[in-house]
Formats: sequence, structure tokens, C-alpha cells
Amino acid sequence: MSDTDSPYHAPRPGRPDTGDSRTWADDAKAWADTRDAHRLIAEALARLVAADPTIPPHPYLSRHLAHHAARGEVLDDAHVPLAVLPWESSANVRTLLRQSDAVSAARRQEWLEAWARIEPFIGGAGPDSRLTSLHLAHHAATRPRTPLDTSAARVSGSRVTPLWSDWTAQDNVLAVSETRLESLTRTTTTDGRSLLVSGDDHGTIRMWEPHGVPAMAPLHTYGGAVQHLLPLPGDLLLSAGTDGSVRVWHLTRGQLLAEPVHRPGTWVSALTLFAAKDAPEVVLVAHSDGRLGALDPVTFRPVDTPLPSLDPAPALLSGVGLGGAEGMALAVAQGRRVRVWDPRRPDGYTYEHQHEGAVRALVDLAAPGRYALCDDSGYIGFRDASTGRETPVAPAPPAGPVVALTALTVAGRAAVASGGSDHTLRVWDARTGAAIGGPLEGHTAPPVALTTLPGTSQDTSRELPVPAGQELLVSAGADHTLRRWKPGARGVGAGRAVRRPVTAAALSGPGSTAGAPLIAVADESGTALWDTGTGRPVSLPAGHAPVTAFASARVRGEPLLVTAHSDAGIQLWSLERGAHAAPARLAGLLGHSLPVRSMAAFPYQGRTLLVTGGEDGTVRLWDLDRVCALACREDHLLSVRDVAVLDTARGPRIASAGTDGTVRLWDPVTLRPVGAPLHCEQRVVNAVAAVPVDEPDGAELVASGGEDGTIRLWDPGTGRPVGRRLDIGDGPVAALAFFRTATGRPCLAATGPGGTIHLWDTDTGSHLLRIVTGSPLGALDALDARQPGGPHPEHPVLLAAGVAGVCVFGIRMEGR
Repeated sequence: MSDTDSPYHAPRPGRPDTGDSRTWADDAKAWADTRDAHRLIAEALARLVAADPTIPPHPYLSRHLAHHAARGEVLDDAHVPLAVLPWESSANVRTLLRQSDAVSAARRQEWLEAWARIEPFIGGAGPDSRLTSLHLAHHAATRPRTPLDTSAARVSGSRVTPLWSDWTAQDNVLAVSETRLESLTRTTTTDGRSLLVSGDDHGTIRMWEPHGVPAMAPLHTYGGAVQHLLPLPGDLLLSAGTDGSVRVWHLTRGQLLAEPVHRPGTWVSALTLFAAKDAPEVVLVAHSDGRLGALDPVTFRPVDTPLPSLDPAPALLSGVGLGGAEGMALAVAQGRRVRVWDPRRPDGYTYEHQHEGAVRALVDLAAPGRYALCDDSGYIGFRDASTGRETPVAPAPPAGPVVALTALTVAGRAAVASGGSDHTLRVWDARTGAAIGGPLEGHTAPPVALTTLPGTSQDTSRELPVPAGQELLVSAGADHTLRRWKPGARGVGAGRAVRRPVTAAALSGPGSTAGAPLIAVADESGTALWDTGTGRPVSLPAGHAPVTAFASARVRGEPLLVTAHSDAGIQLWSLERGAHAAPARLAGLLGHSLPVRSMAAFPYQGRTLLVTGGEDGTVRLWDLDRVCALACREDHLLSVRDVAVLDTARGPRIASAGTDGTVRLWDPVTLRPVGAPLHCEQRVVNAVAAVPVDEPDGAELVASGGEDGTIRLWDPGTGRPVGRRLDIGDGPVAALAFFRTATGRPCLAATGPGGTIHLWDTDTGSHLLRIVTGSPLGALDALDARQPGGPHPEHPVLLAAGVAGVCVFGIRMEGR
């Protein structure tokens, strides 16, 4: 390469040439070490990035620029600019940030950190989707609860104009797996490295560095799901699972050494180490038919040693250290029965007890003779192996199966972490049973396996500082993610203050003279109305149960906010005094026996009606002018998940969606059924929306969003599906919203626990955009913001809310 071809002589496109006349020879003299070389390379490459993020950079830039900047300790927004991030293909920005030292930590990294939060979830999204997602993530991170500033809100090529946000993004994702993770453990190699090891449902074993980078090539069992992993000294690992086999691996060599157990037609239900008093340590292997065997942990040959008798059923096992030279007892769980076998006693089993639900996990504690267990009823407790004395956790976790446990140390205290079917992790004091910190939220499916990592001594993460000696918690979820947590903190893992999960949110039209949208947001701490134009909130008066749903209405010209509450009540509030005055309560509506999940208000024949759908399985109709009930239907077999109002050739119709898998249509006056139920074949139907079509009669279709992750369009007149299924591809559909773009293009937005908002053109069925948030979403709302004098009269506005909070943004699908 000649000097004139050098990156140092190429002006950065779209920016003035600085006149820098350095040559490679000049720079070579300044290379004091490898770090300086990488710094100079990063500086040169950064000048080659176009200012316009819609222009693809050279592939070398997208693959290697961030790496050079990190190695040169200049990992910041100046050296890895915004314009290269939507094209970034190394998939390691979040890892590089975790490894950055104090020098890099002091640099401006706003865009890099925003990208790192969505990077694990961005997948194969196109450049438009990646840039739009990055723009929204950056605004949420840097301008929380800030009034709209249009000059700061525009990014060339982005399809959104952020208006307002109150969002705490997750930043504790270590890795995303293409397959469902089934097992997780930690091992320390002979050279002192801590590694995470995971097994999946496809029979693949993967090794991960503590910061989430794959450590070496995966190991393939070519068998069933890997449900058990047991590390041994000398870089050895035992794996077992649904194919009934136990395999021995050498991790650092990536080599299968032996298959000492192979029993087709069964599966391995437990794999653990055990050492009786005055006896050598053995590996215990339990199968689904109750057969229990022992292996030598060095030769992996069968060992003839005393073992307890088991029932012919799957067993869970855990050795329980008895302290000193007393060896171990063995806790055995089969179904709801737990027994403790002590080889020191001639009668074998010392005691047994029954549980309300099947036991899901057992774990030994540091205290001699104590172990923890959990079951399908939601029980978590600690027991003494000799006496059976029980210490249950308090307060009790929410009802539902607890599926995983691991022992750890928190602030010098022995503790246990649990993973529940409610997708959260909790940490408990192993001595008292008291909760340590709040629930750790973020997984979008149950955490199925837990382990720990050392704290400060091996943790280079700036976002998870922990005292020396305290461990970090790592979880493998059924949502295909590995996540890292700081025990004892509340929320999304970093230990900082977090936004409480939003329970309900909705757009309520213009709230100020500027015409900016007013939004209603509720969480467990209360309810507030926010004006996105001024950033000013107004709280709803206290004294009511948490809000579960919102609706906006206008009665005799007066703007109303309707709130549904967890006590099954409904309240009407006047917004007549404006966006900055506390709403005045007008009346209440009673009738539902369980909380309302969804509401919709609509004008009809000179009146304003309200339809509500509740967890009690009823659809109810109300007259807001007279504040009275009109009708009630109980046709849905279970909970009503969503309601909507649509226009048809025969007038308005109410649509309701339920957990019975149906969408039902109702007359807006009598609430009598209109036609037969739509059996959607989507399992539970979580969401329903009206979708206008460009027909002379102004008819509308019904969109249903299902638990199977699909969206279907239906003709309410014929009860038949229209077009093909639309698949969001990342979990159940939780919410739907319809809007039209500035040119009138009909669009449907859908989201779910995967945290991605998908936009479709309903006329063509084409997928338009993915907006990745990286956090579970449960609510969407759309608003035609084309009011005169509004800040964006040509663009619709979309609201998205969920675990991380709420964000509101304009959609600009046409033009740049």
C-alpha cells in the first residue's frame, strides 16, 4: 500500500479533512507498544466511517473497529461512531465494554452502551431495524422523562422519533443461545480460569467465559437433551440427560473420553458426587426407573458400594455434608416424598416427609447437615438432615413451581438462590429463611438452571461491582439466555435503582397546548399522567388498588380517564381541568369479581359506551353517560384477555379474546353474540385489534394475537381467516395495535415477552420493521397524532410498555 492509499490520508466522508499529513512511517515511530498500535489503527479506521449511518461501511470496519478501539483503550463513541453500529457484525461490543478498564470507563460511551443493551437480541434484523432500535435505546438511556426536543430526537435513517421514555434497559445478558438451555454449571480449569458450561435440548455442551464469550468449540453428544453437568478435577466434565447415557469429556481438549453408562429407554434423573464416612468419593447416577449406580470418579468404572433402595421412579439426589470426618448423608426426592439416607445408620433412611407438590431441586448448604429444596407448589425451605427440622422461606414466593436452586454466599452469609415459574430469581438467607433483596427480573421464561461465579477477583464488569468474596449469580433461562446478577439487589441485575415493571399504560390524546400526547402509566407504586411535551407528571389520587388497565373516553364533551384496578373495581376520572391538574374522581363501576384485563370506550347513538373484559371470564358493557351497567356475558370459558371495537358493514361490533382460544363478536347494545365464535387455533388468544381495510363499505377485519406467536386476520362477516399467518418468531403475542402511516399505509404492531415490536403492512402481509428493546413488553397503544398544531402532525405515535418501563415514539415509515 502506498502512502496515498493509507487510511491516514483518506478524509472521513461527509466531514472536512483535518489536514493530517502523518504517514505510516511517522506513526510507526510512535508505537510504544501494541496498545498504541491498536489506538492508531482505530483512529484511522474511524475516519473512514461515513457520517450517514445508512451508508454501509467497509466490512473490515464493521467486524474489527470496536476490537481495535478496545485493544487501544479508546473504546468510545468517537472511535466507534454511531454510524458503524447498525452494521456492527463482531457481536462483541457488550463484551468489550465489560472488559474495558478505568481509562475507557471515563470516555463517552452513550451510543456504545445503548448498542450493547440490544446487541444480544438484534439477531438477523436489517439495517433499518438495527438503526431504529439503537436510536430508541439511546434516547431511553440518555433522556429519561425529558420533554421532547425534536433537534435531539432525529437520527438520519431511523424510523422513529422518540418523544418520551421512562425506561431502565437490561444490561446483564451474557449470551443468547439458538437452542433452549437445560443445564448450567461452573468449572475451574487447571490453569485457574473460571468457565461457565451449559447444556441444551439438542445435546450440545458449550463453554463460556465469565463475560459471555464462547471459550472454545462446542461439544456434541448426538444424543438427547443435556440435563445434568458435573465438573471434576483435571478439566473433566460428566454430562447426562434424556438419552440415558453418562459421558466423560476433557473440556480443554474438546474430547469425548468415555461413555461409562448407556441405558436406552431411560433418562438420567440425577448426577452427583457422594462420599460416605471412611469411604472414597463416588459419582452417583440415578435413572428414571429408580435404578441407582455408582462410578469411580477417576476410572469411571462401576463401584460396589452400599446404596439406598429407591422406588421405581425418577429420583433427585443431593449429598449433604455432615461436617468434619462424618462424611455425607444423601437427600433423595421422588415425586412429593423426600427421604434422607445416612450410611452410618444400620436402618438406612433417617426420616421422610411429604410435600404438596413434586420436588424440583435439592441443594447442599455450607452448614453441616442442612440442605434446601423446592417444589411445584412454590415451596422453598431448609431442612436438617438428621432431625428433619424445617425453616421455610419468608415471605413465601408467589404461587407456582420453583424449578431451580443453587447455594451461594452473599455479604458473608450462606444463601440460596431460587428460580421460579414466574420468570424471576430470588435470594434467601440459608440460616433464617429471610429474603435478601428483591426479586431479580428480566428473564422472559423460567430460569431452569443456576450457578455462581467468583466476584471482584475475576469479574471485570463495570456494571456489577461486588465485594471480594461475594459471588455473582448466573442463570440459564428457557428464553435461551444466560444472565448474570448481583445477589441482594432489586431488578435487572446491576444493583442500581430500576423502574418498577409497568402494569398498564395507554395514550390519552393531546395533553398540552402544544398537542403532545398525554400518557397514563401505572406500576405497583402508583399511577401518573405524563405530558410528553413538557415532561411534567400528575399523580392520580392515592387510595385505590393498583391499576390493571386504562381507557380514554369523552362524555358530553368532557375528557375522561377510565382506570381498572386489581380489586376488580373501575373508576372514572375527569381531565377537564387540564393535563397539569390532578384528575377529579367522578364515579365508580362495580360488577366484575376479578380484575379487568382490557377496556375500550366508544361512541354509539349519541352515548359513550365502555366494554370491559375480566379475569372472571365476563365481558361487560357500561353506559358512561348514565354511569350504569348495561349487559354482561359469560360465554368465554376462562379469562378474557383483550377487547376491541370494530366497524363493520352492519355497524359497530365488540370483539373479545380469551384464554379459551376464541375471539367472540358482540352486539354493542344488547351484548348478544354476533355469529359463531372464531376458533383461532392459536392456543390462548392474548390480544385482539380492529384492522380497517380499504373497501367502499368501510369494513374492518379482526386481528388475533396468540400464545403460539402468530397473528391471524379474520373476516367478521364470514368468520373465515384472511391471508396468511404472521409469525413474530420470538414468543407469544402479548399486545396488538393498529395505525396508519403518514401516507395512509395500514400497519399492525405486535409484541410479546421477547421485547421486539414487529410492524406489518396489513394489506400485503409484508414485514416492515423490527424495533428491538431487549426487555419483555406487555402493552402497545397507537394514537393518530395528526392533530393541528401537534409536534409531529404527519406521524402516528406508538406507546410500548413492559418490565423495563414505558417509551413513546413517532413512527416515520416513509422518507428519512
